[in-house]
Amino acid sequence: MKTWHKRFYLLVLAAVFAVGAAGPAVRAQSSDIKSVEPKDIKDIVAQNKGKVVVLNFFATWCVPCHTEFPDIIKLQNTYKGRGLQVIEVSMNDVTDKDELQKYLSETKPPFTVYIAANTEDQFYKDMDSRWDTALPMTMIFDRTGKNVAFYKEARTYDQFDKDVTPLLAAK
Repeated sequence: MKTWHKRFYLLVLAAVFAVGAAGPAVRAQSSDIKSVEPKDIKDIVAQNKGKVVVLNFFATWCVPCHTEFPDIIKLQNTYKGRGLQVIEVSMNDVTDKDELQKYLSETKPPFTVYIAANTEDQFYKDMDSRWDTALPMTMIFDRTGKNVAFYKEARTYDQFDKDVTPLLAAK
C-alpha cells in the first residue's frame, strides 16, 4: 500500500472512531439534565433574587415553543449583563431526555435547562394554580423575587423586552 493510501486509511479510521466515540458522549450528556419538582424550581428562582428572572416552561413537541425559544435565547444574550436570568424547564417526559438533549444541542441555549420530574396535573398546580398545562408558559419575576407576569402563550422578543426592560432598570 502506498504511503498516502495508508495515511488516508488511518485518517478515515480516526474519523470513524471519533464519530463513534462522540455518540455515547452525547447520550451521556442527556443524563446530566437535572429533573426538578416545583419546589426545586421555586428554590432556583429564589436563589436568583437580585436578578430579573424569566421562568419559561416548554416542550420539544410544542410548536409555539419552537417559535418562542430563539427569542428567549436572544433575550438572555441581550440582557444577561444587566441582571437577567432565564430559567428553562422542559415539560417533556423524563424518558425523553435524549430528544431534549438533541434539541438543546441544536439550539445551544446560554442558560441551564431543566426537565420536569413528571408531567402530571399536580405538577402544574403545584407550580402555579393559574396554570392549566398550556405550553409555553412564562412567569417573570422582578429583582425582589415577586411574580409580576404570567403568560400561557408564546411571546415574542419585543413582548419580552417590554416586560423586562423596566424591571432591569429598577435597582
